[in-house]
Amino acid sequence: MTNNDNHPTRETLRDWRTPLRVDGPATSTPVVCHLVVGFDRHPASHAALTHAMDLAGRLNAFLHVAHIVDIDDMPVEPDRDDWEQRFADAVEQERREACTMLAALPGNWAYYSREGNPAQLLTTIAEANDALMIIIGTSRGGAMSLFERFLGESVSSKLVHHARRPVLLVPAPRKEQG
Repeated sequence: MTNNDNHPTRETLRDWRTPLRVDGPATSTPVVCHLVVGFDRHPASHAALTHAMDLAGRLNAFLHVAHIVDIDDMPVEPDRDDWEQRFADAVEQERREACTMLAALPGNWAYYSREGNPAQLLTTIAEANDALMIIIGTSRGGAMSLFERFLGESVSSKLVHHARRPVLLVPAPRKEQG
């Protein structure tokens, strides 16, 4: 059931707190290994997914794509009546973007969306599937990244120091100067 704005009502809204797994179409290509990649709305993350898809194709790897629901998904104005809707819309937009990109992958893939500690969840998925490596985009830079690194909350730092898998950091594409 939807309201007048073609948005799901509170009763039909998917709870973003509920873990989600979307499996891509199964292929007849035998899986040789597994890769795990973190995904969010930032350019380095999109570059990481693109690189992971290329690697997955070359290695006949099953690609596990994980979006960890975090503060970046939250709308800015928490007092608005449609805050929950806007939050759910942001999480759904991440899923749509990832699945659209993954549609070009000729191999097997799965998309995960859940809340939690990004480094821990990526490591858990990698360990559960005996992944060859974890692939993430480089930090976004700026004051927030510096603050996260200072507090020990940097995902890349945590993975490099604590994961038992190799970690591949993929930079954002360079912006054309002109």
